[in-house]
Amino acid sequence: SEPMPVAETFTFEDSTGLRLGDIAQLDTLVTVVDGSRFISELDSLESLQTRNWHADPEDQRTISHLLCDQVEFANVIVLNKCDLTASREQEKVASLIRTMNPLAKLVTSTFSTVPLETVLGTGLFSMSEAEKQEGWLQEARIGDHTPETEEYGIGSFTFRARRPFLPYKLNNVLEAMLDKSRAPFDKSIILRSKGFVWLANCPQLQGDFSLAGNHFSLLPGNPWWAEIDRSHWPENLEKAIAPLWNELHGDRQQEIVIIGQCLDKDTITQALNECLIPEDKMKQGQDVWDAICSSADDPFKDTWDTAIELAQKEAENHSHSHDHTHSHEQKCQD
Repeated sequence: SEPMPVAETFTFEDSTGLRLGDIAQLDTLVTVVDGSRFISELDSLESLQTRNWHADPEDQRTISHLLCDQVEFANVIVLNKCDLTASREQEKVASLIRTMNPLAKLVTSTFSTVPLETVLGTGLFSMSEAEKQEGWLQEARIGDHTPETEEYGIGSFTFRARRPFLPYKLNNVLEAMLDKSRAPFDKSIILRSKGFVWLANCPQLQGDFSLAGNHFSLLPGNPWWAEIDRSHWPENLEKAIAPLWNELHGDRQQEIVIIGQCLDKDTITQALNECLIPEDKMKQGQDVWDAICSSADDPFKDTWDTAIELAQKEAENHSHSHDHTHSHEQKCQD
């Protein structure tokens, strides 16, 4: 079972309005990691469907994405098969897991033998915290890692910028991250990365970015708050996002957490900065940005258009089921 869907099950109502969470308590989400294979599986290009691990035919995730999802959402992580792993390799895996989920309790084991009190009755799960789904971004708030992680070559940092990415340039850099043969990614090995991005030719929507091992995805996400009328904003949102707000571009920005080995922050940051709209083009506005983007292929366009159309159809079906009519078109600029 996957931790997030398990947690979500406790919120679903049956026909009588009863929820599982009304009669049972979710105490702890535990993930068991095979320490002898974790890093090699993280590099796998295999899909869940290849191994028949998928629960839904629409699930296109890779093995590496599944591993990351399970580690990042857990309260307790059991690092198993320590008897099959050299001590230094074991510490390297443990350091990577701590970086991916710094709030989880990490326990080592052999044959999955652990004290019961480490996985039962811990009270570590919090539905309110789980619903926020910001555990990953704790990395950015906690700051740089301690020398312990640096000793094993595991490090992380958060890339931030207030200019949009040019899609074709960003795609080239992301492909280089996976290829691992071109500088700076021949020496700086990206193992995991996740965040939200601002594409120059699609100012309406955030881009949800995820990289795990040798696969990445960049899909359309929620609208930027700048696209939503303030009368529909949640209470206190304006104050909460004030530090992020720019009068010209609102809350649009780049925020990408990067985890890997032997990371050279300066060269990686430079590579990503070179994907941004040039400084001298920022004030020229959306029409100029669209023209720049249309002068080269947009590797994300087909995927984004398909995802947006699907979301619109689902929204329309949902509206019809409630006897409403709703029409809203939201397309990336060509």
